[in-house]
Amino acid sequence: MAIPGAAPASARRLAGDTWVLEDLTNSGYLGGLLVDTGPDAVAYLGAPTTELMITHGHADHFACAAALRRESGMRVFSAREDASLIENPDINIRGMFSWAKPGDLFVTKLFRGEGCEVDGYLDQWSHPRVTAIPLPGHTLGHTGLLTDDGVLFTGDALYLEELWERHPLPYAIDADLVAASLLTIRGLDFDWLVPAHGRVIERAEAPRHIDFHIAQIRAIEEFIVERLREARTTEEIIADVSRERGISDNPAQYWLAVTTVKGFLGGLLERERIRFIVREHVGCWQAV
Repeated sequence: MAIPGAAPASARRLAGDTWVLEDLTNSGYLGGLLVDTGPDAVAYLGAPTTELMITHGHADHFACAAALRRESGMRVFSAREDASLIENPDINIRGMFSWAKPGDLFVTKLFRGEGCEVDGYLDQWSHPRVTAIPLPGHTLGHTGLLTDDGVLFTGDALYLEELWERHPLPYAIDADLVAASLLTIRGLDFDWLVPAHGRVIERAEAPRHIDFHIAQIRAIEEFIVERLREARTTEEIIADVSRERGISDNPAQYWLAVTTVKGFLGGLLERERIRFIVREHVGCWQAV
């Protein structure tokens, strides 16, 4: 049951009864309902929490969910596709490593965390004041939440222009789905947009950031196609993209880039802009 006016002590009112808690991961609150969590459970003291909606299955978005669930008995919901990642973060880590067991050296802290039981799926969930909006691409089940106060929580579906300076190759499993989700955001009716990382923006500013994100996706695609005028291995094209984007030269960043670049390759292959060949047991990509 919604509790008008109630909110955690560290939250600020954004519109109506929708509040935002700004942290390493931004989260939201509306009458007992949380959208994602930041790293510290103490931030959510001061108001009752009955439900938690998790935008996607990366641990920085449910960092203290298990602790809050134990404390308050709240029910936890996510997209069906991401539920297993939330309940067992090791699945996501192993998936990045072709299901083998990676060493600690290869795993970013953003994928580490305490698993949290999921009580239900967003495709079976309804709320009188919040609408779940599928925004896949960053993960298969990535979902945004839109409140009736006109506040849209976009998780990691949109990177603001200034965030690209720190993260020039945002993690994604499917660049085509990311681009489609950005167009979905453009078509929504909202007044405020709360990205998971970065500042809150008004609706009028959103198209600029959406256009910039899409332009970056297309620029990366064109760079890949240009580099593949001559056949290159997966490792070579990952290195090319990482260098061009200025990615840090360390094991954890490398493995994030592996998944993201493979996502671009898969999309380009599906659109028949590139092809994949195997010669002498070595796989190579080449522009068509």
